[in-house]
Amino acid sequence: MVKKHEAETLWQSKELNHNNEPFFSVKKARGYYVYGERLGVDSIAFILYDKNINKFCLINESKPPLDEVENKEVQLTTAFGGSVDSNLSHIRICQVETREEAGYEVPLDKSHPTGHTLVSTQMSQVCYTFLVDVTNIPKTKKAEYEEDNGEYKQNSVHWFSLEELVFNSDWKSIFISAQATYLKIIKE
Repeated sequence: MVKKHEAETLWQSKELNHNNEPFFSVKKARGYYVYGERLGVDSIAFILYDKNINKFCLINESKPPLDEVENKEVQLTTAFGGSVDSNLSHIRICQVETREEAGYEVPLDKSHPTGHTLVSTQMSQVCYTFLVDVTNIPKTKKAEYEEDNGEYKQNSVHWFSLEELVFNSDWKSIFISAQATYLKIIKE
């Protein structure tokens, strides 16, 4: 019997996540609301910011779910990101992902939390967001896309003004920049 505030599982994938649980489930809540759950895998998203040039850095990468919609391989410029799939704190995961995906060794105090939100209204996954200040921090290593001949080889990074970022239409980067402005991490 499903409790009043407990969702009913309609389907679970055979593939398992790092906790040996179904990677993906489809659930129904309140008797009518159907949503997806990537069990145990929340995420982080971040954008880089350089005060000296007043620009934001995003990553252009492959987005396979959009391939079907566009009927071709799709690249999209979005916030950087990673999965919350370790015992590290969200800010520490952001620091690790900044090194891996962008090539910057950034002290923890340069990664500014900007909030969290659901990935979409049809998913239970939460995304924790950060603005990473790379002002006067040199890039010290090659990022994954610069070292890889496999899945990351077509990735690249791009710097945007705030106006360009807003018109880029990636909701995560817009959310992060708006939150960072509101929290006065960056000046308008």
